[in-house]
Amino acid sequence: MSTLRRVTLTALPKVPLSRLCGILTATPLPRFVRAGFFRWFAGRYGASLEDIETNLRDFRSLQAFFRRGLKNSARPIADRDLVWPCDGRIVTAGAFENGRIPQVKGNDYELADLLGNNEFAQELAGGQQATIYLAPGDYHRVHSAFAGTVLNVTAIKGTLFPVNPPAVRCIDNLFVRNSRHVFRCRMTNGTPAAIVMVGAYNVGGTKVTVSSGAIECGQEVGQFGFGSTVVLVIGKGGSELLPAVPEQRVIMGEPASE
Repeated sequence: MSTLRRVTLTALPKVPLSRLCGILTATPLPRFVRAGFFRWFAGRYGASLEDIETNLRDFRSLQAFFRRGLKNSARPIADRDLVWPCDGRIVTAGAFENGRIPQVKGNDYELADLLGNNEFAQELAGGQQATIYLAPGDYHRVHSAFAGTVLNVTAIKGTLFPVNPPAVRCIDNLFVRNSRHVFRCRMTNGTPAAIVMVGAYNVGGTKVTVSSGAIECGQEVGQFGFGSTVVLVIGKGGSELLPAVPEQRVIMGEPASE
């Protein structure tokens, strides 16, 4: 099954299909059908409606609902050096060695390839990472895991494989083959860090909301149009990430360090 899935996903015209999906999901819906449709979607994909600050009828399209904001009280930011940058489930997490990050057990990739920058990868050498998968029903905004500075954001072109667990298990180097945005950051204590927003099949675009400048812990930095993946990388010398195991659920703003 994994071989068939790999061949099928490789052969699919992923970028054109994803662009079409983006157009369709951005198409305005009649106001009278919006609430019922979004409730159906929430039930189908497990999206929570309790913390939404906007009336469901005010979301003009499915993509607007994907990128929904939440009430200020919905995601309190823990008083820690590191918090989780998004809602989702852990794919892999922990220290990495020799400049390689595990995609799944027995399958890893070069950090330099993910970042598109050998020098930046060297700065982060000997650090730690957390790879977090956002399912279609998750809150789709990405926040800074730390206080510090965004030095720059680099958009790296690529394809758009799905990033769900079955695809991650069967597609080699998936995260470095997909389109992504790399936030090059420095924490307040000088530790280098990166937030990588990895695009995925059917993602209706990635929006960067902070491209440079000072950031607070928990501040929004970007938005996804559907489900996708975030790779958080902290260089050597930063606070230690809390132990996390595959499939563990994490919530944006909750403690990611002691």
